[in-house]
Amino acid sequence: MYKFSSTICVFMALLVGLIPLGEGFAQTSKKSLDMQMMTVGGSDLQQCPSDAPVNLHLTHVLQRALRCSPELMEFQLNYQIAQADSMIASQRPNPVLGLGADSINPTPGRSPQGTRQIDSSVRIDQLVELGEKPRFRREAASAAELASQFSLKFAQKAVLSDVEHIYFDVLSAQQRAMDLAEMVQMNQRVLEVAQARFKAGDISDLELKKIVLDITRANNEYQNAKTDLAKSKSNLAKMLGYNQTLNQTTLARDWPNHEISIPAIPWERISQRADLRVLQNRTLSAEKSRYLARALRVPDVTVGLQYNHLPVTGSYELGTVNTYMLNLSVPLFLRHSYEGELRKAEIEYFKFRDEQLRGEKDAHTSLKYQEAELVANQERLTRVLKEILPTASQVAASAEFAYAKGAIGVLDLIDARRSLRQARTEASQIRTDFAKSLSSFKLAIEIEE
Repeated sequence: MYKFSSTICVFMALLVGLIPLGEGFAQTSKKSLDMQMMTVGGSDLQQCPSDAPVNLHLTHVLQRALRCSPELMEFQLNYQIAQADSMIASQRPNPVLGLGADSINPTPGRSPQGTRQIDSSVRIDQLVELGEKPRFRREAASAAELASQFSLKFAQKAVLSDVEHIYFDVLSAQQRAMDLAEMVQMNQRVLEVAQARFKAGDISDLELKKIVLDITRANNEYQNAKTDLAKSKSNLAKMLGYNQTLNQTTLARDWPNHEISIPAIPWERISQRADLRVLQNRTLSAEKSRYLARALRVPDVTVGLQYNHLPVTGSYELGTVNTYMLNLSVPLFLRHSYEGELRKAEIEYFKFRDEQLRGEKDAHTSLKYQEAELVANQERLTRVLKEILPTASQVAASAEFAYAKGAIGVLDLIDARRSLRQARTEASQIRTDFAKSLSSFKLAIEIEE
């Protein structure tokens, strides 16, 4: 073993001074610490209990979706990956330290060099990237991180909109099941009246069987409605991250107000929508990656600085010799000049640019359709709630009373009751269509500040 002389220490200090490692090392250490302290997305059992409450409101559902939606977790992790990629892109190449030994002499007494056993060397190599590669790499990663951030923001709003849609589906199925349950109770009263009239000889056996057949159909519809309700609740439970269904849960009737004014479309700011900002930043990232691929044709330089230490030999005249060596090395583009990387970067740029242009065009086109659909659903719902449903309820009540008094026949009664069932089903469906279209329209015109 041998000891390095003070000259080696001075040489190392000189190298550290020439290559600015202190600030980079401190930044790297801080970033590493930040990465260790970073909270990785995932489900929290305290914030996301598996047991569903007895009553659910739309506000509670949306809050839980933001905390516990399995779909959002994927976007959150992708955003954290993009942040890590941006951190990686901003890092400078580390220098390489090399220690060497040569002229190793295991038997110094037999050597002409006397007591000299080993020569030593210390070397540092630093890669210097040219052609502005670090800047293009950093800008491409920064744009990709921003695209991922907007993607997460839009995903949050899209998931909330999807949860609203499923919530309204459950409300519709719940309302239909309640309406049909009420119809079943009404059927029981009608059946009792029909049986009493049959025993009194007021109606024939054929009329009684027609009533029983209509009641059986209504009961089957009620059973189908309960099955649809259970399926809708199961879908909502999956979206909210519950480990069980919501069979014992009742949803509050948080329908949107159908008499509100339709929001105006901010045409001049649609390009600032979160999903379109994603496409814009992806295009920008691809453009910077294209510049980076072009810069690959500028060869990088590796600078090497070496210190050689030749220790004292057997005589005073042949003392210790210290030498220095400076090396420069560049790659030779003999087999390729990164043609494949450049071609791939060019294709990806035009691909993302076309996706951006197509997305912006489709956004303007779909907004017109969504606005027209929302207005139509609003008009239909207003007409059903104010005209069709009240009239059908009055007709059914009058028909039931008239039939009990023997004023109308069984076919009129059955027709009135069918009209009421159809009106209630139509009202529930149109209310759901209006709520869904309003939710989708608000998502389409919401601008990210």
